[in-house]
Amino acid sequence: MDLRWEEDMKTPPMLLLVPVALGIGYGIGRHREEPVREERAAASRPAREARMDRRQREDPFGGPRFSLHSMDEVRELFRRQRGAVAQARLTLAVEDLPAERMEEMMEMLRQDEKERPNDYEGRYPLMTCLFERWIQVDPTAAVEYVKNCKSRSFQQMAAPQCFSALAQEEPMRAMREIEELPKGELRSQVTSAVLAKLADHEPAMACDFATKESTGGGFSEYFLGTVFAKWAKTDPAAAAARFDTMRPDRVGEHTAGQVAGTWAQSDPESALAWAMTLKGENKTEAAAAVYRALALDDPAAAWERVKSEPGYMPSKLISSVMNVVADEDPDKAAAMLESIGSKAEQRIAVGEFVNNLRWYNSGLAFEIIDQISDPSVRRENLGNALYYAAWTSPEVLKEQVAKMTERERIDTADAVMRGLLNVDPAAAENYYRELPEVQRDTQKLENLMWAYSNSDPDRALKFAISLENPQEQGAAFKGLFENWSREDPEAAAAGWEKLPAGQSRLNALGQIAGSWASNDPESAMKWAEGLGGDERVRALAAVLPAMARDDPGSASRELSTLLAAPPEGMVKQLADSAGNIARSWAGDDPAGAADWAVTLPPGLARDAGLKSVAQAWSSYDAIATAQWLGTLEAGSSRDAAIEPLVQQVRQTDPATAFSWAASISDSVERYDQLRQTLQSWRSSDPQAARAALDAADISDGQRRKLAKELK
Repeated sequence: MDLRWEEDMKTPPMLLLVPVALGIGYGIGRHREEPVREERAAASRPAREARMDRRQREDPFGGPRFSLHSMDEVRELFRRQRGAVAQARLTLAVEDLPAERMEEMMEMLRQDEKERPNDYEGRYPLMTCLFERWIQVDPTAAVEYVKNCKSRSFQQMAAPQCFSALAQEEPMRAMREIEELPKGELRSQVTSAVLAKLADHEPAMACDFATKESTGGGFSEYFLGTVFAKWAKTDPAAAAARFDTMRPDRVGEHTAGQVAGTWAQSDPESALAWAMTLKGENKTEAAAAVYRALALDDPAAAWERVKSEPGYMPSKLISSVMNVVADEDPDKAAAMLESIGSKAEQRIAVGEFVNNLRWYNSGLAFEIIDQISDPSVRRENLGNALYYAAWTSPEVLKEQVAKMTERERIDTADAVMRGLLNVDPAAAENYYRELPEVQRDTQKLENLMWAYSNSDPDRALKFAISLENPQEQGAAFKGLFENWSREDPEAAAAGWEKLPAGQSRLNALGQIAGSWASNDPESAMKWAEGLGGDERVRALAAVLPAMARDDPGSASRELSTLLAAPPEGMVKQLADSAGNIARSWAGDDPAGAADWAVTLPPGLARDAGLKSVAQAWSSYDAIATAQWLGTLEAGSSRDAAIEPLVQQVRQTDPATAFSWAASISDSVERYDQLRQTLQSWRSSDPQAARAALDAADISDGQRRKLAKELK
């Protein structure tokens, strides 16, 4: 060692005395200050004890320990600091709470949820911390609080948090507590929470509980899928074996895919062998998960292998390989699809592939479609891709529309217009107008207007009025008012005032009145009474059946008055109204409905009324209905009432049905009901059916024709 360096390192003797002197001085000073310090502490102790809940101890984050006094303070904490820091400070604050304050804090949360239901900030983190702590110090009190909570909405929020914390500490107790809950939504929610927690450490126990738990729908397959996925990471063969023994209403294709996909990461051959032993969608999803893993490792080998799978499997599985290939090389993926020899397999494979792509990568979906040479396969997939592109990439949608051929524009018109409505309604209108008139579809237009009414009903109305073709205008009004009147009947009624006179105006009136009356019959009735002429009658015909649900007597008297002098062209609508009133009335008072229906004017109205009475009555008392039918005079009204009874008893008592059908006076209706009854009867007792036909009081011509039904 360099002696000069060693010499420099020696400490001077005087410096060694400094620490000693400081230590002695500190001890003397502390000894002299001790009485003063005790006096100060005694003086300040009452004030400090009064502030026990707001202790100013330092927390690990450099500030005073956070205290819990209101949800406003909790929200402010999460607004000022990052989520992880705020969560940590909240956890420390909850750890300071004594057990007896837990219920008080939970009630603070419940009151906050009641007063500010849509302000969630800080509420769930605090609830989680409280239950984790409460379960540690007094689990019985925590569970009892949840069970006895008076607020059902708050109980549904708190129960999963409570049982999740309980499952973390005492899984067996959590399962016992669940079994004591009544079957229903609350039990379902806490079961899911416990299963999710058990999946981390006890997947076999989670499956045992899931199998034992008898509440239908008590947990979603999502949670069991998580259980099996975690299990498959440690013991895939055991997870797969257990899957095979699970009830089908507990696990399905999602879970099968989780097990196979996780297993394939370590042993794809064993995973695929297991997947191929499954059935239906379970087999498809599990095998697809394995092929995704194989494609990530070697896409070319996975492609060749998937094509060699037997039966229908290649077309189902190809998309799982294509997704991996297309992610980096769309051209190569398209070339692979083009190389499929079978047109049917290619069509199915392209459809599966594009269907998977359309939501999350519409641009790639179109790249694949553009390279498909078969025009029918291309068109089949183009429409769906165009519709979904409107939700994810409007610019891609417009770009693809500009590239389409005339045939493609016609075939995909419905999908394109519905898609354009979401981003550019004017473009949707123009798209429809630019289609060749002979290729326009009024049903598709009706569907379009139904959707248009959701986004901008006033603009949709202007478009419908602007249509010059009467058939197109009628379809547009029907689609528009069918939905608009249901969502906002008053606004629809205001829009209806702008319609030109004609049948479409009357039809829209009926839609508005019926929808309005189903939600607010009194307001609808007041509006209908304020109309004039035929429009008043048309509106009342739609409103009165809804009124009959609460006051059938008044509704039936009002309709009888209208039927006494029906306006020209309104008999059919009034007859339909009579049938609707009678059906509603007969549900609770069939005799009263029947007494009213027989007083209706002969013809369509009486036929509809009696038929509806028989239809409602026979659904719960066919014998009483038959006795009542025996009191009716022969004619069209009795024939109309017999038909529902025949249809009701045909499957269980064909002999009675045949006898009633044979009593129908109208020859055409009689033949039709006899024919349908024989068709049903021959499958159970053809000899009895033949004997009944031979004995029936019908013409020889009808008998010969009906005999063919028994051959």
